[in-house]
Amino acid sequence: MFIHGEWHAGSGAGEVEITNPSTGKVFASVPEADQADLDRAIDSAREGLEAWRNTQPRVRAQVLNRMAERIKERDQHFARIEADDTGASIGSGLWTIHDVVARRLEYYAGMADKIRGDTFVTPGQFLSYSMREPVGVTGHVIPWNGPLWIGSRSIAPALAAGNAVVVKPSSEAPLSLLEFAALAFECGLPPGVLNVVTGRGSSTGSAFVAHPGLDGIYFTGSTATGRRVTEAAAGRSVRTVMELGGKSPNIVMADADIEQALQGAAFAIFANAGQICVAGSRLLVQAPIHEQFVARLAEMASAIRLGGPDTDADMGPVITASQRDAVLAHIAAGRGEASLVTGGGTPQDDALEGGFFVEPTIFDDVPPDASIAREEIFGPVLAVTPFEDLDEAVAIANDTPFGLAAAVWTTDLLTAHRCAERLQAGQVFVNHYYTAAFEMSRTPYKASGHGVSEGPDAIWEYLQQKLVSIKTGESGGW
Repeated sequence: MFIHGEWHAGSGAGEVEITNPSTGKVFASVPEADQADLDRAIDSAREGLEAWRNTQPRVRAQVLNRMAERIKERDQHFARIEADDTGASIGSGLWTIHDVVARRLEYYAGMADKIRGDTFVTPGQFLSYSMREPVGVTGHVIPWNGPLWIGSRSIAPALAAGNAVVVKPSSEAPLSLLEFAALAFECGLPPGVLNVVTGRGSSTGSAFVAHPGLDGIYFTGSTATGRRVTEAAAGRSVRTVMELGGKSPNIVMADADIEQALQGAAFAIFANAGQICVAGSRLLVQAPIHEQFVARLAEMASAIRLGGPDTDADMGPVITASQRDAVLAHIAAGRGEASLVTGGGTPQDDALEGGFFVEPTIFDDVPPDASIAREEIFGPVLAVTPFEDLDEAVAIANDTPFGLAAAVWTTDLLTAHRCAERLQAGQVFVNHYYTAAFEMSRTPYKASGHGVSEGPDAIWEYLQQKLVSIKTGESGGW
């Protein structure tokens, strides 16, 4: 683990083995943090907080910019780590480092010296002003489907705002965040300002989110786990920001650019083997083009090449054997609910033996109340449902407990605006899917979480506001 600027072997004898999902082979291990390790990390953060919150904002910005430059210089190294950890391609890892992680560090570095308060004068009575201060020691729980991608989303603004950070990465993919913490220390971050503790969610993770030393918890993961974390935090009045599950609808109108919509629909569900919280896992296609669209999409899915990060593959594995089995269980349920168009199993390829691969899978004529249309599968499984008109499409799209993202494909500007206005989702894509618009803020809807992510408004989640009122006259007040 990385605590107070040093590598730490852990207080106990427990460890967690790390498996390469492309091969199924163990290639590393990390300590299983116990209560003593958590205490040490959070005590370290409390000490680091005193130094970091009192560091000049322009200096905090300089450190974050150095971190951005250094990680770009070591892009191959970090891409290799994430490839081994998650099965993601080297190319996607390089893009993540340059266009996501480094970009976020640069963006929030630019905000570090622009955090300011307000003033209000009551003539002859009071001068009032506000101060924005760091939340304190912030705990960040990061999932395995994009450790650096998702981790940087909360770590960068937390550091820019002057907080000290303790990260609990997923036990399936902790290595890149450990290396990231060491890099941050090399770039001038004081000891204790960024610590990383490792271990399983069921043991270390549960103890971590319950630790009384945390002033804020920033969680990305499943809705069920997020609810438990929120409940535990509420009992201690600890602030939380949650980005949880999704079952995002992807609406294709009959007037859409079909070629673009086909590419977008495939990318929305098969990128990262469907292991993306905003994945377009529900495809709603207008009736006049439904049959042709699904047939062509099935051809595209059947042609997707599976393989590990060192191959010229289009799609990699899911993260673990247990996740593969869970996806296959959803597929088995779907066979009794809808029509299987393509996929539905594991690839029969000796080159992929040992890896946790699932075929790109498409179900058609999926009833809106089917389990595969309502439950987050987190795998390469697409549920297709036809619709007649925009009203029906929006009704089906909103008939879900989730509200993370949505998309619409249309060449009609009025349809696009009406759909975007009516969809109950934190972000709506029009004629594309996924985005890296860090300059814009968003909040999840419904059971998909709460709190602001990305953009300028996100930094307020890592600050608390203090009001100072000074009496300047004799009149008024008590």
